[in-house]
Amino acid sequence: MEHTETPKDHVIMYTKVGCHLCEEARELLDEIAETLEKQELQSFDLTEIDIRNDMSTYESYRYRIPVVLINGTVIAEGRIEYENLAPAFQL
Repeated sequence: MEHTETPKDHVIMYTKVGCHLCEEARELLDEIAETLEKQELQSFDLTEIDIRNDMSTYESYRYRIPVVLINGTVIAEGRIEYENLAPAFQL
């Protein structure tokens, strides 16, 4: 029987340079990744998208950043706390 790995979650964070809430959310994601690693659980792939690179993205997210999506589903936005993110990673 072949062992197949579960695909990693794909996390997208909409952000922009100089956004302190975005910096805090990134730190939380780093903390979660470290916790997953310590517990020998599968981590995730993170893509950060600067909303200023595309006008339609900017218009959609400028008042909401940071916005964190996991596998295409919005998990949290704005002032994000650990308690908002951890359950999405089964922590």
